[in-house]
Amino acid sequence: MSQPILTIAVACEMDVIASRQRARQIAAHCGFGQHDQARIATVVSELARNVFSYAGEGRVGFSLAGEAGRNTLVVVVEDEGPGIDGLELLLAGEERAQRPGGSGLLAARRFMDECDIDTGNGGTRIVLAKMLPAGARAISAADIAQAVAGVSMPSNVALSEANQQNRELTDALAALQERQDELVAVSKRLEQTNEQVEELNRLLNEKAASLISADRQKNEFLSMLSHELRGPLSAAAMAAHLLKKNPGAAVQTASLSDLINRQVSHMNRLVEDLLDVSRISRGLISIVKAEVDMRDVVGAAVEQLTPAAERKGQGVDVVLPTEPCPVEGDAIRLVQVVGNLLGNAIRYTGTGGHITLALETRDGAATLRVADNGQGIAAELLPQLFDLYVQAETSSERQHGGLGLGLALVKSLVELHGGTVTASSAGLGLGSSFDIRLPLAQSGAAVPLAGHVAVA
Repeated sequence: MSQPILTIAVACEMDVIASRQRARQIAAHCGFGQHDQARIATVVSELARNVFSYAGEGRVGFSLAGEAGRNTLVVVVEDEGPGIDGLELLLAGEERAQRPGGSGLLAARRFMDECDIDTGNGGTRIVLAKMLPAGARAISAADIAQAVAGVSMPSNVALSEANQQNRELTDALAALQERQDELVAVSKRLEQTNEQVEELNRLLNEKAASLISADRQKNEFLSMLSHELRGPLSAAAMAAHLLKKNPGAAVQTASLSDLINRQVSHMNRLVEDLLDVSRISRGLISIVKAEVDMRDVVGAAVEQLTPAAERKGQGVDVVLPTEPCPVEGDAIRLVQVVGNLLGNAIRYTGTGGHITLALETRDGAATLRVADNGQGIAAELLPQLFDLYVQAETSSERQHGGLGLGLALVKSLVELHGGTVTASSAGLGLGSSFDIRLPLAQSGAAVPLAGHVAVA
């Protein structure tokens, strides 16, 4: 049921201004906020101005509709003019620039909940509706009409309207400034998010490159493993064939037995290295610590690998301190560390080359340097030298054996002892050096090594 509030005749510019002010007053009594009041007043004044401009005269009516407790403000703007030509184009905004009257219709559709337009040769009728706010106090159309009637129009309506519009513009500017501040804050958050996305993208690219490199190293490792196993297996198979062919030849039997033993020992070392890598990767490797004199560790490793150096005519100099050099460590694993470094030096140093092992105590730590004048290490390889499956030569130019596990084992075992290991080289053909640093034992006597400790 519709309850009329007020009807204003529109026949001049002052009536347009009056309709705007009455629309704001009615909207305020209906409980609308400042922004909605300004929007309703703007829509009404624009449509009233269209009536005056295109039809000459008309009227604007205000009423309440709906059930008690949740009413709707209804505004009806009508005239008996020639109607609106090209309404669909106006509503689509395509003729807005050529026909300014279209802005009122577009504002009505945007600011009001409902906008029904009926136009033709007999005139135009526009019905607007906007539901009252949920928290608005209950009020009747008669109460609104009485309240509005009690508010007289100012004597200088035009000046009052200008002041009112100025206040509305000020409010609108303040709202725009708030929105601009919000947009600036959103822009900053977007920039931060973009930076985070770029960082994530960089990390993903690094991870992808790392995975590609790991896959390449895995393939190279499998190729090296097959090569390393094929050699001793072929030799052992040949020896077994010869033994079967000539079982009575004692000298040949002894020689071939030694050959089989050497190849089996070689394969055993390969398997032990693989097992050590697996244990370290899963955190299952264990070390038995006791005070050990590093002089004995170096001596045991040198003793076991001297024959290999002599076969290549290499000189091995060992420089040891006169005083004990005790560390807390696992003797077997420490000999394995030194042996791996010395074995690499022998392997990658040519015939007649020179290798030096220098042990000293400095700043509460035992430091061991294993240096050679061999083939050296390329600068780009140094950062990855202690990674698994990395060797100081590519698979296409491999001249030496090994699976590329030794230095990775050295690094892991040294770190298990609380130490560090580093590598340096002046470049290819200029030799290399490896430095191990282990903390000295606090007190007690170092336990001497008993017998020989195998180097894996």
